[in-house]
Amino acid sequence: MTSRTLTVGALARTLLALGGLMTGAGLGAWQLSTACFAALAALAVAQSSRAERRGRRYRRQSRRDPLTGLGNYRSLHEGLRQVTADDAQRFALLTLDVDSFKAINDTHGHLEGDRLLQEVGRVLEENVRANDVVARQGGDEFSVLLPETDEAGAAMLARRIEQALATIDAVGQTPVRASIGMAVFPQDGATAYELLEKADRDLRTTKQQRRVEQPRAAA
Repeated sequence: MTSRTLTVGALARTLLALGGLMTGAGLGAWQLSTACFAALAALAVAQSSRAERRGRRYRRQSRRDPLTGLGNYRSLHEGLRQVTADDAQRFALLTLDVDSFKAINDTHGHLEGDRLLQEVGRVLEENVRANDVVARQGGDEFSVLLPETDEAGAAMLARRIEQALATIDAVGQTPVRASIGMAVFPQDGATAYELLEKADRDLRTTKQQRRVEQPRAAA
């Protein structure tokens, strides 16, 4: 809401209140006075409703990644806190980042990099269930929170994601790949921090193995 809108709203409320007082107490026109106060009450209700809608919109936006439309770092951690509560059930967490993303940015520019991140977000959303939480943590790192999922289910989804990523129309005709890490509650950790650390360690291990394998494949 702009300062001009606030000023106009305050002025309208003031005029209605003064009008109600003057027509009632000063002129004895109680019917008109009642109408002024009714209008004042209706204006207050309308402004309160608009403020509530703005608040809901702001809360939604504060949990969204503006580039991909996915959840953001905040929404992921809120989801993790919720599922690691006292009555927590089994769930899994996947973290992934796009292989060679920096090289894509450096070679083809940030617009191509942004397009690729949007495509990765689309692929993730298309391959998860309705109750799974997909979030972009930042840069080229994404996470998927999988309620009521064990290690086998998470591994199956990871394979499906890798296959789907390879179908993205990438610049240079190079298949898109992502290194994926996994953590399963409760065996891999009891807190959001422990689970994220375990998944990130898996991710880094996978990425390092691929770096070692690439020179061998080239040779």
